[in-house]
Amino acid sequence: LGVYGLIRIAFEWLGQGPAWWGAVILMVGAVSALLGVLYALVQHDLKSLLAFSSVENIGIILLGVGAGLLFRAYNLGSLASLALVAGLYHCLNHAIFKTLLFLGAGAVVEETHTRNMEEMGGLLKRMPHTGAYFLIGSLAIAGLPPFNGFISEWLTFQALMLSFNIPVQFLNLLFALSIAALAMTAGLAAACFVKAFGITFLALPRGETSRTMRASMGLLSVACLALGVLPALVLRPLSNTIAEFIGERPELSFNWNNISAADVFAVIAPFWMAMILVVLILTVWVGLHAFGTNFHRRYYETWGCGRALQTAAFEYTAAAFAYPFKRVFALLYRSIEETEIEAHPESRFFVKTITYRHETRSIIEDSVYAPIAATVRRLAAKARMLQSGNVHSYLFYILVALLALVLFAK
Repeated sequence: LGVYGLIRIAFEWLGQGPAWWGAVILMVGAVSALLGVLYALVQHDLKSLLAFSSVENIGIILLGVGAGLLFRAYNLGSLASLALVAGLYHCLNHAIFKTLLFLGAGAVVEETHTRNMEEMGGLLKRMPHTGAYFLIGSLAIAGLPPFNGFISEWLTFQALMLSFNIPVQFLNLLFALSIAALAMTAGLAAACFVKAFGITFLALPRGETSRTMRASMGLLSVACLALGVLPALVLRPLSNTIAEFIGERPELSFNWNNISAADVFAVIAPFWMAMILVVLILTVWVGLHAFGTNFHRRYYETWGCGRALQTAAFEYTAAAFAYPFKRVFALLYRSIEETEIEAHPESRFFVKTITYRHETRSIIEDSVYAPIAATVRRLAAKARMLQSGNVHSYLFYILVALLALVLFAK
């Protein structure tokens, strides 16, 4: 609804505005996409991870909207339509694969009774359908072919790269930085959902969900694949709608086989990409079954550093997966680490327990929301002086308010 309201106000009610409108939205989109995926990476709560991922995807949508406003400010209506098609296509895709992922997360929470990924693992063996659907949603949100997220992110990239049509060097630099932010966001999103799927579904098993929930996730998975293989199903009505909205058709041609942005600036064939991927998978499968019989297959436990008994405590955790990113982006995360070592009562040279605590603080919460909240609290404390409990004072306030309304009404 927020994206819908922004598009209606910016493109319809306000009309063609100055370039700085689009520049601001473009910068907000780039920052939102990058910060959203960075904070999603360090979440241990599965649903919190998906929520921060929504911030990332709203940022990607805003990149398309901001680019559209900038193109429109320089009378490049067809490119503005292309950017808006990219943004709205990603908006639709996000609604599909994020719903799929939240359904999968809900199924996992229902069976495990926890949202902490550190306490999950191995669910793929007992929840194969849920795991497969969650994997499809993860591939789609990571922008990998042949799923729908790849098409909308590809269109967004093309819209941003066509910024050379704007004859302003500062805006060209801003577009270049937005392209870099989007590329980095795509890579980090892939890492984020490798963590989400791997930590959650690869370890000790639990139980499967109901047939109704599996059917819902199955339909959404089919939609992710269909919109990635046959994007013309959505691009045609979307292009027609935006052409009426903007006044010019998007710089985009497509059919069931391929998509071409700005004539031949960039061409992609999602249907044939999917077919090639299927052929490669089938070739590998047939090759393994035809020629793999000569190899001796041995099943054995993974080496566990000399320990005879392996427990879940030795598995790779969500915190361990995110640790390299915390080190690289330490200034952003503003991490707080505490380590407590308890020695054995008989000798301090023997360690009894080691407790490690790690907390990640949000730079936006500390730098933006916290000061605003503190200011509101101070103003509210001062406003409490008006609550004297005296009826005459309250009647006086009402009289002043009525006089102010009469004066402003004139």
